[in-house]
Amino acid sequence: MTINENLNETEDALCVTNTAGRIVGANRRFCKMFGFEPSEVKWHYLRDLYRHEDELSCALKKAPEHSEVLQTRMRNRAGRSFRCVLTRWGSKSQEGIPVMLHSIQRMRAAG
Repeated sequence: MTINENLNETEDALCVTNTAGRIVGANRRFCKMFGFEPSEVKWHYLRDLYRHEDELSCALKKAPEHSEVLQTRMRNRAGRSFRCVLTRWGSKSQEGIPVMLHSIQRMRAAG
């Protein structure tokens, strides 16, 4: 069983990226949140979904083996941005290749 087969077993938006940040797998919730068709998600980079360049730069400075939780703004393909909590951690694919797992939970607006 590969990482990608397990992605749809959760309600969180999940994606897997290679160490360069290219999306190599995502679940249905992620596709819906960001406006992708499942067949096209692998042609995109996670960095394109960050709203602010400085938040992206901070996230990319971390080594893949570190786990972290951060609040950030992301945007969907239509350009709408939203606040979210992004949890990411390093793992390995079934083939032993280093990958990053990203769990994204949208934050509700206050009020």
